[in-house]
Amino acid sequence: MFNKIKYLLVISLPLLITACQTTKYQTTASSQQQWQMHQQELKQITAFQVKGSIAHIGEKNRSYGRFLITQQSPNRYEIRLTTPIGTNILTLRAEPDYAQLTDSDGGRYDDRNVESLMRRVTNVNIPLESLHNWLKGYSDDPNADKLDNLGRLAATSFMQNNNKWALKITNYDTYTYHNKKIDLPATIELTHKEDLVRLKISNWTLQ
Repeated sequence: MFNKIKYLLVISLPLLITACQTTKYQTTASSQQQWQMHQQELKQITAFQVKGSIAHIGEKNRSYGRFLITQQSPNRYEIRLTTPIGTNILTLRAEPDYAQLTDSDGGRYDDRNVESLMRRVTNVNIPLESLHNWLKGYSDDPNADKLDNLGRLAATSFMQNNNKWALKITNYDTYTYHNKKIDLPATIELTHKEDLVRLKISNWTLQ
């Protein structure tokens, strides 16, 4: 009897291990397939309006506010920042090779580079040139991208203007786009050295 049980274990264990490995592979493949489909859907979203709250935590200061982003195309958008109670802080308009920032006193500042303009006037460092990608939760770097179990971007890293940024998306909400359901970020964290930018998105309006 003992020899018979031993024989069955020898036969069944490799089959069990193989089954577990196959299940794991299928789960991974399924997440990758979902991600590829999600990427294609995100590419189609080129115009939108998004609003929520923002926090910037730097080495020497912290600031909080609310934002409204209106994007007409990947390189053409407007960002309005207000205090938590609604007082205007700034309006930033960006288009290819030109950006203009208007502060709360009506002062206007111009630059060819939107990130340089933002740093110079507000001392806030944020990767605005790739805003249209990370804001939607889009990336195409298989070496850096980490997915959640629903095939959505959970974390990645990227270089921009010689700065390495780490992106983390901890929550998603579901919206309707072209009569289909699509998940878009609800909480985003961007970090670079001592800088942390956290966005909590309350609503997406897709066009």
